[in-house]
Amino acid sequence: MKCFAYYRLPYADQFTCIESESAPLILDSVERVGESAGFLVAPFISDADHPIVLIRPERISYERCKTADAAAYHNKVGAITENAEYSQIFKLFHTAVTQGRFKKLVLARSKNIETAISPENYKAIFERTYLLYPRLMIMLFSTPLTGTWIVASPEILVDGAGQNLHTIALAGTMPYAEGYPEWSGKNKAEQNVVERYIENVITPLCTQVTKDGPVTMRAGNLVHLRTDFRFLLESGNTLGKLITQLHPTPAICGIPKDDAIKFIQTNESLSRGYYSGFAGPVGINNETHLYVSLRCAKLSPSSVTLFAGGGIMPESTVQSEWLETERKMETIGNVLK
Repeated sequence: MKCFAYYRLPYADQFTCIESESAPLILDSVERVGESAGFLVAPFISDADHPIVLIRPERISYERCKTADAAAYHNKVGAITENAEYSQIFKLFHTAVTQGRFKKLVLARSKNIETAISPENYKAIFERTYLLYPRLMIMLFSTPLTGTWIVASPEILVDGAGQNLHTIALAGTMPYAEGYPEWSGKNKAEQNVVERYIENVITPLCTQVTKDGPVTMRAGNLVHLRTDFRFLLESGNTLGKLITQLHPTPAICGIPKDDAIKFIQTNESLSRGYYSGFAGPVGINNETHLYVSLRCAKLSPSSVTLFAGGGIMPESTVQSEWLETERKMETIGNVLK
């Protein structure tokens, strides 16, 4: 099985295809990111079943994006009763936050849809996704070690050329509406946790740090709060060292980070795998575009597994968090309708 990746940067009018007949390169740690060029795929937390892999850029091609009127977004989410198992796990997460053990935790869930998907349809799925979501980073990648995933991500992990880099703090979620409704205190607090974490991580490693935001960002049917950080990586620091400190951010994990990782791995009802990891080109044309693997699904011949998560804060309710994950799953669910 060959390895390949399609990706379309936000607002771009062309997409890139990276192909390799060779087995992907396995990286033994995040610190090695940036040592070799290619398309990188990293999990939430790497282990023997979910390694960090790099698709070698044996062939790189570019193709003009199709154009179509993709302004209309489906929205099938109505009154939904949350799942009993999710409710029990939510209670564990929420109690841990309200007791002060964590400032924030992220609870993820998955949903399996039985549907036949042939590899011959992968490119069509990718094309429909980039037509629906011009503002997002769209990726479809496949290797024997990771399986095949489609991603429509709003969240930059690290983006830029050389030492001039860019990341964002992205958190808070509401349904999109004209004029953007007022953000709740819960959403503002959730975004502030992520923003402060990222600022604290990059400041010791970088110079010329600038911060812009928070502003409201649209991502399909949803809006988020976004703060942009631009900076120069100091001499002696590496891309891999920066990412080791950044990932996973509180936007996908929680804070304090190490304790949150352990709590999630012990109490969540799923193995996240490559959901909430990160992926994208590294060192291709001297540019890096790594995005957090959100709004994603794993594709197999007979089914699609959708993934989504939500930030648990003291003000969170099980009904609102379940509905938020349903809305996020609709991002890729819309593509398959």
